[in-house]
Amino acid sequence: MNTNKIRPILSEKFEGIIWKIEVNDKYGLIAIESRSLESKKTSFSVINYKTGEILIKEKIFQEPWNLNLAYISEKNLIITAYGQPGSPESKGIISVNIQDAQVLWEHYNLSFNKATDGGLQVYDPRINPRRLSWISHIKGENIEESDKIEHSNEILIHPVFKNQFVIPDFILREELVGDLSVLCVRDLKIISFHEKTQNNIQQRLLVYQDDTILLDEILIRGIQKLQPESFFMQKNHLFYIRNKNEIVSYLV
Repeated sequence: MNTNKIRPILSEKFEGIIWKIEVNDKYGLIAIESRSLESKKTSFSVINYKTGEILIKEKIFQEPWNLNLAYISEKNLIITAYGQPGSPESKGIISVNIQDAQVLWEHYNLSFNKATDGGLQVYDPRINPRRLSWISHIKGENIEESDKIEHSNEILIHPVFKNQFVIPDFILREELVGDLSVLCVRDLKIISFHEKTQNNIQQRLLVYQDDTILLDEILIRGIQKLQPESFFMQKNHLFYIRNKNEIVSYLV
């Protein structure tokens, strides 16, 4: 591996399946929602992906299942609660301190609409038509909507699915299945694809420059169906999930 081109930054495993990820590049934070289908518990983790420091690791709250990762800010994690299992609409908001995983405040009469670094946009689901308002991240108190509300501009770069991309001959592979995920970053190419191995399928991720392979990773083996999108970029950080329960990052 050409370590002058890409450098490992982060590798962290979780007991459950990685279900959702939120990134805040301004503060170098990544929040992870992981779920254990066996124990029916949802846990939350926060990592500084620039330093590798783990701030929260697999924290489980009083409501063990019907919670959802909504947003990560400089000092706190925003989690939404569902009104009932399987419901897509949030029926409550929880704010968690990322330094000690303690709950800062809870609002179970408000639903979450969106978030920025300046505040949370919320509404009372009991009122029709819907009336949107803003509350503070830290205190959960009402704030005025003004030009001071800082709108987030986090740009996660996702690969493009292509079925006509030609993999160079120096990359040895088995019979391909499905489309390729392709992303070009400066002079690097990042690709992910599924290939048949005996009676199963495996998913691979490669980073290469010209005719040099910098990273060749098996993301998951022995699967029966194609996996969803496998990686994304946040500025110069490559993130991907390995074996459904490990987050890995490289500086590229």
